[in-house]
Amino acid sequence: MKLMKQLFSSLFIAGAMLSTQALAEEKTAEQAQPQTQVQQQTALQAPSQTVQQTVSDKLNINTASASDIQKALIGIGAKKAEAIVQYREKHGNFTVAEQLLEVQGIGKATLEKNRDRIVF
Repeated sequence: MKLMKQLFSSLFIAGAMLSTQALAEEKTAEQAQPQTQVQQQTALQAPSQTVQQTVSDKLNINTASASDIQKALIGIGAKKAEAIVQYREKHGNFTVAEQLLEVQGIGKATLEKNRDRIVF
């Protein structure tokens, strides 16, 4: 009986130590995450609009606001971002990246810089 109590006590202590170690490793892993993963987690905790706008560091050009477009795309300022939103509202959602060339102020060079940053 005494042996059983010692065995259970040892198992309990070992379990507690393993649990504590696992929590510490998890905490360390969370602190070591790259900034983009932290931003993704923040986006998931934010309102659903933000979640719809980004998919693993890519911008959904059909749901993003002008502000989000300006922040996420290279060479796109406030006026071009607003032009993208206005074009989308007038002509409907974008289905291919080449449609951005129809937006005034967006050229081939700008499209190529951002092609990999955009989802539909």
